Amino acid sequence: MMTIKPEAYIRSIGKSVVKKVGTRSEKIIDLSLNESSFGASTLALEACQKRCSRLFRYPDPASTDLRNAIGQAFDLDPERIACGNGSEELLDIIGRLYAGRGDEILYSENSFMQFPIVAMRVGAKAVTSHEKNLTTVVDALLEKVSDKTKIVFLANPNNPSGTYVPKNEVKRLRDNLPRSVVLVLDSAYCEYVEASDYSDGLELVEGFENVVVTRTFSKAWGLAALRVGWAYASPSMIGVINRMRGIGNVNAIAQDGAIAALGDPDFVKMVCQRTCEERQWLTSQLIPLGLLPIESATNFLLVEFPAEANHSAGAAIGYLEKFGVAVRDVDDYGLDEYLRITIGLREENQVLIDGLRQFMA
Repeated sequence: MMTIKPEAYIRSIGKSVVKKVGTRSEKIIDLSLNESSFGASTLALEACQKRCSRLFRYPDPASTDLRNAIGQAFDLDPERIACGNGSEELLDIIGRLYAGRGDEILYSENSFMQFPIVAMRVGAKAVTSHEKNLTTVVDALLEKVSDKTKIVFLANPNNPSGTYVPKNEVKRLRDNLPRSVVLVLDSAYCEYVEASDYSDGLELVEGFENVVVTRTFSKAWGLAALRVGWAYASPSMIGVINRMRGIGNVNAIAQDGAIAALGDPDFVKMVCQRTCEERQWLTSQLIPLGLLPIESATNFLLVEFPAEANHSAGAAIGYLEKFGVAVRDVDDYGLDEYLRITIGLREENQVLIDGLRQFMA
């Protein structure tokens, strides 16, 4: 079962993008944070630059144009959309709205670290269910539901494993949860999934007052610096989320950048296609080295390393630093024998493989 280590988590997300390599200060190949390696749409960049000329003007506190753009892009009612300072703000708001001391927040072991953090923030008990092959098991989640359960979090695909739950299983989870329990489907990496049996969950909201889907522009859209997330739910749920969020929580540059990005869907398709190609290439290079990448539907791979000290995951991190490559240890998830590696550009991935080939020799 996962052991929560908040201090280690904070250290891992606080890595600098500039690191001392040898005697020189150089920009590293940062494959540690699941950022898109393919940048952002030029339309988004231009929109952000244009908005910078009006920095003295406040943003629209309701993100009206952004909600309308999201609604048009995904055929959704804008009145049922709430925008946030990243999807993590929305997860935090949901936690504060629906759980508190004496309650339980449920998720599968090895789930997104934000879930136990939300539980700790609101004083609720974090409850985990077992997984199979680093994948959420719906029956295991349902078995852990109690009278104290207020929220079930499901990251689909999951971080840090990259695995996903098929849409029929997610629907079964929704249908078998008490209506008093809020089901949160965190679909941050949904754009990358190619499997025909996957769903981002938006259709599962219909007819249910206890289901909310969260999405982000930080991954495939390449807007991590802007911190733009959104949620889709019933009118009643969105109403209370909007009352809880901060006024002007999505800044003006972020709003305009995200709107422009939505106008360039071909760019996102290109990003996802190239990410898939590089993920397949990277997998083909890792396996002959004696490393075991978990099959992933995202822009990262969770890679298992041998248990012996000289070839361990921890030793690999230090060794890769010599090549100017940063990857993510997942000790804070209790996965000491694994590293999470973002899919980079081919030249970045080649440097990574060169380093690992020498490390494993």
